[in-house]
Amino acid sequence: MNMKKILSTTTLIIALSVAFTSCLKDKGFENNEYGINDPDTQPPGVGFPLAANKKNTVGLNVSASNQVVNDILFVNLNAGITAPSDIQVTLALDSQIVKDYNTANGTAIKVMSYSLFSLQSTTVTIPAGGRNAQIAISVPSTLMLDPNASYGVGVKISSVSGNYVIAGNLKNLMIEFTIKNKYDGRYNLRGYHNRPTLDLPYDENVNMITTGPNSVNMYWPALGGLAHPLNGGTTYYGSFTANFIFDLNTNVMTGWDWTPYATTLPTTVGPGSRYDPTDKIIYFYGWYNNNPGARAFFDTLRYLGPR
Repeated sequence: MNMKKILSTTTLIIALSVAFTSCLKDKGFENNEYGINDPDTQPPGVGFPLAANKKNTVGLNVSASNQVVNDILFVNLNAGITAPSDIQVTLALDSQIVKDYNTANGTAIKVMSYSLFSLQSTTVTIPAGGRNAQIAISVPSTLMLDPNASYGVGVKISSVSGNYVIAGNLKNLMIEFTIKNKYDGRYNLRGYHNRPTLDLPYDENVNMITTGPNSVNMYWPALGGLAHPLNGGTTYYGSFTANFIFDLNTNVMTGWDWTPYATTLPTTVGPGSRYDPTDKIIYFYGWYNNNPGARAFFDTLRYLGPR
């Protein structure tokens, strides 16, 4: 099994404040030149700051109640000054954005039916003196969505008032919706792995991400990928994460594997592995390669909140 070391735990975040002055030219965008070299001569424009990401994933709860999604449909004024007057930005749904993403990335994200969600409005108003504005997305119910699938919504900026430019590289936004089960969320992971030389205790925050109606796998934000921390949080196994599988009725952990990576060695769940719904704690004792004496994990994951 390949073991990798963490060289840096710095998480790169595209902050809205940076995106306020994002470059409108595709060449500058591709070269990661987000600043406007000369705001006085470059035409001011508008764009989705989150369009800099290939896709933006939002987890939804399994619920018959309406869920409101904020902080995704942001539109920024890309200029060196605030808006001198109200700017009207018109949005449009575009399923081709989802299809193009699937083609480029080899994925099978389903186009979300327009009957399953709605935009607060198709017009976003950046107010005079402001730099950005947003609208919400409403999802009335998720009961008809397949928790084993993900659903895509494509939104584009179709027009803007005044003499503003639509940033060509920030006009199309790809949103992916996934369904979160009851085990999904942010957790504090404490425990240790009993393999010699990798047995220092770890204390790390991780995300447990829905992989099915009764399963979640581990994402390590400090690494920026699917992995299980090892040896005091200094390393991890490559092509390896912990995917926990539960009995939905009893919350007993019935299995674990390395999903989405191929599970190349046998895995076993030890006694006491379970989810405590009252305190929202996952207890995991398990091993791989039929070796509980030197390939076992002893983990306690305490729920911190939704991811």
